[in-house]
Amino acid sequence: MSSGFARIYRWVAASLVITAAVQTGSHAAPPAAAAADGPALVRTYCSGCHTEHAGSFDRISDLRKTPEGWAMTVFRMRQVHGLKLDEEVRQAIVRHLADTQGLAPAEAAAGRFALEQRPNAQDLDLGPEINVMCGRCHSLARIALQRRDAEEWRKLGHTHVGQWPSIEYSASGRDRPWFQIATGPLPAKLAALYPLESASWVDWRKHVPADLSGGWVVVGHVPGGKDFYGSAQLSRGAAGEYQASYDLEDVAGIAIAGDSKAVVYTGYEWRGSATLGDQTVREVYAVSEDGNKITGRWFVTEHPEEGGDWVAVRDTGPAQILAVLPQAIRAGSSGAVTLVGVGFRAKAPVSFGEGLTAANVRQEAHAIHADVTAAATAVPGVRVVAAGGGTGHLAVYTQIDTVDVKPAYGIARVGGGRTAPVSAQFEAIAATKLPNGELLSLGPMTASWSSVPFDAEAKRTEDEKYAGHFDARGRFLPAGAGPNPGREYHGDNVGNLRVVAQVRDGAAAVEGRGHLIVTVQRWITPPIY
Repeated sequence: MSSGFARIYRWVAASLVITAAVQTGSHAAPPAAAAADGPALVRTYCSGCHTEHAGSFDRISDLRKTPEGWAMTVFRMRQVHGLKLDEEVRQAIVRHLADTQGLAPAEAAAGRFALEQRPNAQDLDLGPEINVMCGRCHSLARIALQRRDAEEWRKLGHTHVGQWPSIEYSASGRDRPWFQIATGPLPAKLAALYPLESASWVDWRKHVPADLSGGWVVVGHVPGGKDFYGSAQLSRGAAGEYQASYDLEDVAGIAIAGDSKAVVYTGYEWRGSATLGDQTVREVYAVSEDGNKITGRWFVTEHPEEGGDWVAVRDTGPAQILAVLPQAIRAGSSGAVTLVGVGFRAKAPVSFGEGLTAANVRQEAHAIHADVTAAATAVPGVRVVAAGGGTGHLAVYTQIDTVDVKPAYGIARVGGGRTAPVSAQFEAIAATKLPNGELLSLGPMTASWSSVPFDAEAKRTEDEKYAGHFDARGRFLPAGAGPNPGREYHGDNVGNLRVVAQVRDGAAAVEGRGHLIVTVQRWITPPIY
């Protein structure tokens, strides 16, 4: 698919936010009345092809999807069938379908990594047949994020062949009777796994969405970067629209201001367009069923591989510690420790556990800072940290015994021209071995990053020389796309590399290793990959 199509798919994802004017500067947000008039809009714009029967529409009423799934469907109607929609009408239709024919939280949980565009995530395992029949072309999460009855799953097989006549070749389907399976036994298996009707959806339709207005406490982590924390103030507009203002800082004390405009689809699917510092980012979060917690991931709009985890809880909730930063302290050393949480009483006593003492304790509304000293004789293990009625955990160690590179297997993509490169972010997760032999995680550590050829063939073709390089925070930056006259057969700047992370432990260095594939551009970048 052309890079133009890729840009359209990115636009589809971005425009899930009903306040798309934030990003495009060209469309006003649709009025609440338009969103409320979803059935009439579907009747007006869809019934020309989808026949209506007593309020139900052929094909449309036989599906349930996430907001991204419905956005992709409407995009296909426009791109393949010539449907013409004003932007506010398109947004209102997607919103109506996501709200009335969406997925319950329990149904969407397994595939959330795809909605959140998490790089290098392990895909679902749906068994050898579905893995091959469907997983050769797209993620299995994409299957798991929609619901159909058996007949509709069968029609989907026909749609695939109609739209992509060469599918049996492109999906390497010549090793099996692909069409006969796709239209024969497979639909019933898919309907059993992902049925149109479910108890979870029936129950969720009765759910009254929570009002998310008010103050929230936020903690988050940027892989390869820094932890951050702070507060968010949410205010509700019409029909599930929200505005948020963020007052955050990272563990080095650097302030990060931001704001967001978002829509909550299906009563829990938060989709926002935000600024965090100098970055424009998308927010893909899930609101808990009780409306007291928001979790998910934000990522840079044009580079979904760059982002961070996000957890927010109401600032009026019961006392709890959300994060202890950093996660570990070495016996015989001192360092600054921050507790982030809610419900801290004024001048609440703070305890860091046996062998740890605190000085210069400073308390803020939702954070407690202290200079903590771990005695040289402190026994390695987990300490329960207590403050204001909440508890957390802090690891104590005397040495680093192992380092794991996360992810263990990563993918980067060369780029250039209209197709940007895709970087790969790694972290070095240290652990210490306890007296009983168990490994205790110490969290991310600063490391020195390098790569070596993964095997003899990668060494022969000099992959390390051509594929790219690491920056100081463990992010691999791939080279430009080829062909490269300096390589054998003028090959592309791809590579098969072993990732090496070295963490200093006093005078010693502990090494961890991972695997990195640097491959060609990805031309298709749908909201659900």
